[in-house]
Amino acid sequence: MDASVLGYLAVARPWAVLALVAGSVFFSLVAVVGFYRLPDVYARAHAASKSETLGALLALAAAAVAFGPGAESLKLALLALFVLVTGPTAAHAVVRSAADAGTPPWTRDRPVADGGHETTRATGPDRPGAARPAPGTARRERPASGGDRR
Repeated sequence: MDASVLGYLAVARPWAVLALVAGSVFFSLVAVVGFYRLPDVYARAHAASKSETLGALLALAAAAVAFGPGAESLKLALLALFVLVTGPTAAHAVVRSAADAGTPPWTRDRPVADGGHETTRATGPDRPGAARPAPGTARRERPASGGDRR
């Protein structure tokens, strides 16, 4: 390679690592805030499967850029594939077991089950102009047993 290209890569690599680490920290903090602020298991699993997976992938990408091409980057790519598959799958398993156990999703007319505080907004169900579900549009109940899935 040309010496000017190598010089450019030597300068750009730390900045790329810094940007990837900053993105990783941001999405990991979003996941933590989601775990703390969201009201039920369904919303919290969404925070886990989306933000934390992206935060972990960005951290692994930062490590791969820092190491450069080689066996370490290949191992990090395999770790990234593992995180990409297992994070959302675990969140899906948690949500599926909560649904099979009959845990209802949070709604505005039901208090938060874990002792959190429900916020009142200007368009709550007791406020004028609030959207209400149309009659006959209730969600279909899932079977009690998990054996007859389609």
